[in-house]
Amino acid sequence: MSKQLGGVLAARYGWCRPDEVIRLAVPCDRSSIRFDIGGLSWEGEAGGRAVAEGADRMLAAVDDLVNASSDFDSRISPPKVVYFGSSPQAQVMHAASAAESPETRLTWVLTSHRIALLEEAPESAEDVAGAGDSIWQKARKFGAGVRDFSRDVVDILQDKKLADYEPNIPIPVSRVAVRTEFPAQHVRSISQTARQLPAEHAPRKVFALRIELADGSGLEVIAQTDESIARLQAMAFGRQ
Repeated sequence: MSKQLGGVLAARYGWCRPDEVIRLAVPCDRSSIRFDIGGLSWEGEAGGRAVAEGADRMLAAVDDLVNASSDFDSRISPPKVVYFGSSPQAQVMHAASAAESPETRLTWVLTSHRIALLEEAPESAEDVAGAGDSIWQKARKFGAGVRDFSRDVVDILQDKKLADYEPNIPIPVSRVAVRTEFPAQHVRSISQTARQLPAEHAPRKVFALRIELADGSGLEVIAQTDESIARLQAMAFGRQ
């Protein structure tokens, strides 16, 4: 397993501007992204949301009756992110092509300046060996600007992961590539909402932080409690 650090630390080190504050970061991959987009299925394939929703509505009443005795172990966990919009031409769909491979590691990052989808790439041995300053030292300098619930960042800054690395050797940080980016002015609203997932998911009722872009499309960050979403909203507005 690679010891390269990604997520918030990679975004902070390789993408953020010096005056930019990370407010929220959501790691995901292709398997954890779903689509509430007109003309696309829940999995993001052409076929139409209307057809899928019609079938789901017909099954909903029966499904609700069966839920009490269903084997929830056979059901799918909720996605981490749901893209929503009226058509495949929606702004948020600029991000859809980023998750072509199931192994691609992605992170939606909301900062004081913008919102972007970043893709992590392995850092070459030459890049690591040629680093002039210790990446660990740089991480400490950048750490004050990070506001995120990322376990990696918290653990590193509290020295919980140092045993995984050789002393006096720079800690490798994944490089990131921007897959899509929107300036803060293109974010119309950030709000709390609830969502009913299709029948194959358990639980079906979830809560979401809804980030809406200028054209009315956007993404929802999914959680199972409204308390979690309230915290994410506070972080998105820089209150935590």
